[in-house]
Amino acid sequence: MDLELTDEGRVILKSALESYLGKLREEIVKTEKVDFKAPLKREEEVIKETITKLS
Repeated sequence: MDLELTDEGRVILKSALESYLGKLREEIVKTEKVDFKAPLKREEEVIKETITKLS
């Protein structure tokens, strides 16, 4: 899938993902069940990859 963004849209999306990433990291640390941590860590990886592509 291709997503075309304006420069402004790219900046806003990147900022939103970075903000969410911080909250997600907190959730990963606080999560005690291993079954829940794996999907959260995968989500973290995907978000990091997306942020890199937006840079």
